[in-house]
Amino acid sequence: MLCIMKDIESRVMGHDSCRCNPWRTWMWLFIFCLQFMFEKTYSTSQADVNKHLEMGREMLSRGQLQDALSHYHAAVEGDPSNYLTYFKRATVYLALGKSKVALSDLDKVLDLKPDFISARLQRANVLLKQGNLDEAQNEYERVLLSDPDNEEAYHGVARINPLKNEILHAKSMYSAGEYYASVQYLNSVIEVCSWDPSLRELRADCYTNLDEMSQAVNDVRAATRLRSDNTAGLLKLATLLYKLGDAESSLKEVRECLKLDPDHKECFALYKTVKKLAKNLQDMRDAESNKSYKECVDNAKKALKVESKVEAVVFEAKSHLCRCLHNEGQISASLEFCGEALALRQTPDLYCDRAEAYLAGEMYDDGECL
Repeated sequence: MLCIMKDIESRVMGHDSCRCNPWRTWMWLFIFCLQFMFEKTYSTSQADVNKHLEMGREMLSRGQLQDALSHYHAAVEGDPSNYLTYFKRATVYLALGKSKVALSDLDKVLDLKPDFISARLQRANVLLKQGNLDEAQNEYERVLLSDPDNEEAYHGVARINPLKNEILHAKSMYSAGEYYASVQYLNSVIEVCSWDPSLRELRADCYTNLDEMSQAVNDVRAATRLRSDNTAGLLKLATLLYKLGDAESSLKEVRECLKLDPDHKECFALYKTVKKLAKNLQDMRDAESNKSYKECVDNAKKALKVESKVEAVVFEAKSHLCRCLHNEGQISASLEFCGEALALRQTPDLYCDRAEAYLAGEMYDDGECL
């Protein structure tokens, strides 16, 4: 802009050197207006940034994390060179459990201000939680180079080798089939490296081998959230839920898999099965609640045709057949399914259901509610 103005001035002066040249007057008036507009725009923009920063701080203090994040987004857009704004936004991301984007903001902070120790220390802590132990150690050591008395960095470095050893022991125990021992090591490591999906996946495999399926589901679900576009994790989670007999939850997870990859063959195959099973089981439950016992029997038998091996599903279907056949007046068939259900799981309610069937069939000697 200044070069253009000088060029205009030289042309005007060359054309007429009179001090009262109107062109020269208009030229300087134009420059003054431009400068005024720039200063006004800058001050307005900076005022907006400061307002967003203040609102972000206020929302954060109230625990309104999403609102705080929105204000920090606006502040970053208004002033992308302010390292403190990135640092504050990273803090909100961490509070929301979004460690990957938080790490990206911390990287930006250190690009803008490499000697900002708080950001480097925070980056080391995030890397530690993610299980990136070598990178975390490097960052802690860089903090100690600048601040040798930093206790947090010192303790961070001291934790690295013990964690590495525990991970090695956990993997060794898993390979040897010592799943319980592997879980004990992993419990200790995951307390520190809580954002490392690979550790949770390993512990889930241990729990699966120990037949602790609910615990396995918890770890697979957590690991799935920690990996983006994790179709393999969603398939594994849906399969575990299916084996637990939770068809509705299984259907929800396998749908998420297909949202990520509509052509995923394994997810689609499971989807077809679990969709049909979930409908049969829900229709069976609804029919019993509505006292439509014939419909209850029909849907329970359909469910058993879809799935005859998963114990939880078979038990639920046969338990309903025990009750619904009794209410249909088919006592012999009811007693048969009551016995088959009890062979899978012996529950007080089911014993009472069988006792009622015995009494309905006038088998009084057998009709005790145990």
